[in-house]
Amino acid sequence: MKTILRLIGGMLVGACFGLIIVIPLIAVIEGESIMTVARTIFTKFSLQDVMDIAWILIAVMIAFILSVVLHEGGHLVAGLLTGYRFVSFRFLNWTLIRKGGRLQWRNYELAGSGGQCLMTPPDRPIDQIDTRWYNAGGVLANILIAVISALLLWAFDLPYWLVVLLVMMIILGLFFGVGNGIPMKMGGVANDGLNLLQLEKDIPTKQCFCNILEVNARSQEGELYADMPERIFALPKPIDWANSMHVGTVLGAATRMMAVHQWEEAYQLLSEALYNKDKYMELYQLEMENMMTQVCILTGRDDEARQHYSDRLAKHIARHAPTQSDKQFTTLAVALALENDRPKAEALLQKLEANREKYIHQGDVAMSLDLMHWLLDNR
Repeated sequence: MKTILRLIGGMLVGACFGLIIVIPLIAVIEGESIMTVARTIFTKFSLQDVMDIAWILIAVMIAFILSVVLHEGGHLVAGLLTGYRFVSFRFLNWTLIRKGGRLQWRNYELAGSGGQCLMTPPDRPIDQIDTRWYNAGGVLANILIAVISALLLWAFDLPYWLVVLLVMMIILGLFFGVGNGIPMKMGGVANDGLNLLQLEKDIPTKQCFCNILEVNARSQEGELYADMPERIFALPKPIDWANSMHVGTVLGAATRMMAVHQWEEAYQLLSEALYNKDKYMELYQLEMENMMTQVCILTGRDDEARQHYSDRLAKHIARHAPTQSDKQFTTLAVALALENDRPKAEALLQKLEANREKYIHQGDVAMSLDLMHWLLDNR
């Protein structure tokens, strides 16, 4: 809901700035005062005009919601048709997950993402797993709904409110479809079109893609990182730091090292990752800094932890802590080691223990609680 409100707010701000620019321009062209032009414009607005503008804003909101849901639904349908298994479906913060064979609703925050459909690939050799349809599904769904909307406009005489909504569905359907379909990197991450082209040709990256999905599914079911097969944490050689799948695999490998208390190994891997951080997107940079803060505190490198725990990272952690247990661990570690506030740290442990079932990734919760207990017992 916050994303939708930000979208509407952005449109309103844009409209205001448009008037600020247009009114003086008209005044110069017409040789009138700014107040005269402004008065003329606003006196021409009727109640119907205001209602029409309001409906356009509402239609944009509805079309945006439908476009995101249909895009992720396209991934879901295409994945199911090619042997993938459902794991979770998210729109904004509302997330439907499969846990223990049952569907459950959860809340999950992920910056920079309006929605996400996560599945786990079929249990087959890597060369027999198809990634093309899974990645193409969202693009095809958006293009299809844009075409259907255009056909409805062409074939029927529709009321104004429905015409506006269908026009918005065409615009946003093409925006999502073309934006995700034309192969490119968006914010440092390969979009669906680029994944569609590259994954089948680049087997190591395809393996990273499948491993990331499998780790996510296993953690969601509550499997401990120590019990997961080592093969799904294998690092590509060499690591391409500009490849988001490679970087995502590094995050998974570092997480497992932390879970099994291989903190020095995690420190070395994260040091290499942060040395190359300018090559990958900001979200991954923040996740690496978050994990490095944890590792530094776990290994007694408190001064170095302070260098990684920036104001930007603190804001990132505060935003995601309500739905991501590892951010709760960072908050506890900072409170205990950097702020010397043991009561706060103990309260954070008690809070996570009491609310552990609310989190999506139960494997992460188990790891966070283990590290919390260790740190409180050893500091």
